[in-house]
Amino acid sequence: MEEVQRKKKSRKSKKLQLAGFIGCGLLIVVSVVLIVQAMRLNVLPDKYIAALAVVLFVLAAAMAGLQFPKKTRLLGCILSVLLTAAMVVGNVYLARTHMVLDGITTEEGNYKVDNIVVAVMKDDRAEALEDTLIYNFGIHKTLDRENTDKTIESLESQSGATLNVTEFDDFSAMIEALYDGEVQAIIYNEAYEGTIEETQKDFTNKIRVLENHVITTKVEFTGDDANVTQKPFTIYISGIDVKGKISQTSRSDVNMLVTVNPLTKEVMLTTTPRDYFVQLPEVSGESRDKLTHAGIYGVDCSMATLSQIYNIDIDYYVRVNFTTLKNLVDALGGVDVYSEYAFTTHYKNGGYEIKKGYNHMDGKKALAFSRERYNVPGGDEQRGKDQQAVLKALLEKAMSPSILTGYMGILDSLEDYFETNMSMDQITSLVKMQLADGSSWSIKSQSVTGTFGNEYCYSERSQRLSVMYPDEASVAKARKGILAVLGEEEMIPEAVDAGQNILRNMTSVNQVGDDARSAMEDAMNRLLGIAAE
Repeated sequence: MEEVQRKKKSRKSKKLQLAGFIGCGLLIVVSVVLIVQAMRLNVLPDKYIAALAVVLFVLAAAMAGLQFPKKTRLLGCILSVLLTAAMVVGNVYLARTHMVLDGITTEEGNYKVDNIVVAVMKDDRAEALEDTLIYNFGIHKTLDRENTDKTIESLESQSGATLNVTEFDDFSAMIEALYDGEVQAIIYNEAYEGTIEETQKDFTNKIRVLENHVITTKVEFTGDDANVTQKPFTIYISGIDVKGKISQTSRSDVNMLVTVNPLTKEVMLTTTPRDYFVQLPEVSGESRDKLTHAGIYGVDCSMATLSQIYNIDIDYYVRVNFTTLKNLVDALGGVDVYSEYAFTTHYKNGGYEIKKGYNHMDGKKALAFSRERYNVPGGDEQRGKDQQAVLKALLEKAMSPSILTGYMGILDSLEDYFETNMSMDQITSLVKMQLADGSSWSIKSQSVTGTFGNEYCYSERSQRLSVMYPDEASVAKARKGILAVLGEEEMIPEAVDAGQNILRNMTSVNQVGDDARSAMEDAMNRLLGIAAE
């Protein structure tokens, strides 16, 4: 009897040992996959990859060693299962990270979406497009005419009828015609709704959308492929004023330049007010418009406008929206934001009480704080500073252990709500550099100022809108701050004057040979050319 019991225990022990070896094999497989994924993602420094490989090898060897003594086989099996599960979770995290980064940095994200709508008055009897075929449709004569015409062609093809169309020189006249019954329906790009409501208050509550025509256009715009760990660069952060997916065309309410010098570990945040009254390159011609309206014409227009304002190159862009900020802050467990003033946010922004000093904010409160310009001293200028405060708080929280506990939530907040033309390799190389040296960064901020006024704008020509005339002195000072972080120097006017005097005086120096004088003139002209850029 005892012999039978002994044999049973022996067989059970051998099965347990076999299970343990199988567990060790699975542990080795998932560990190898984890290392390969980590190398593919290229975020961890090589020394960390090597250390991880050694640790995983030692663990696998230890689990295998526990299968030889009979007393430790069960423990070995349990530990192998737990470690394998941990490695599986690690693989899921890495795979998810790679998928999200690939989604926000590849060509899949380089599209813009324009939602062209057909709208009638809220109390109109029409329920579908078929009910409007005898209507007169109002359209803008010039703005976004290409997408408007595409929509009309699609609607005519869909209905088999030719639409009656009336053109208007501006949105205000078109809306008034709808209100007065001169036209019974209007066709426009939803991106202009914010602009329309600047002169037609409560417009969106007075109409009803019958039809949506979505037009997706590929944006032929790529970033510099430079090594961002070795070369200073500037990123344009565009905060668009919509919720939902990031590809939707919209005004850009947040216009911030982030200048980064990876060699000196310096960051300069430069905010430009949304109402800055400027020319939009290749869009408005000699006319001027509010900076926020540049976003309607594409992120490339916003970048070209800011590049023209500061006379600098902008290498990359990042587009975020309300949803991005809210979800990111919540994923990090909230952020501590410093406010220069005590105030209550506008009722449309939640009516939150903000105290002077540090405020702990969840996503909704941080969004309300960063959007407020009515109840805060300084209006739009202060809002820009508050947006910088939120971004700084996010950066500081992201460098804390909170990024680990909220990791999956952070990925969720980026997917579909974040777009950039930086490559995955550039993003991961920056993370890898920071993990390798762990250096602290100096984060500075600056804002440009101006004076308020009212002007006709390119995007709204019938009524004057509130604008801000740029203060050129503050722009020059901000440019100097950006160049300082980039490690570049600006030629001062006195140097230019001195160079011109040298050229003038050189012609009177007869003892200088012609060849020498020509060489000196050529060198000085090159110097002046650099100064003029």
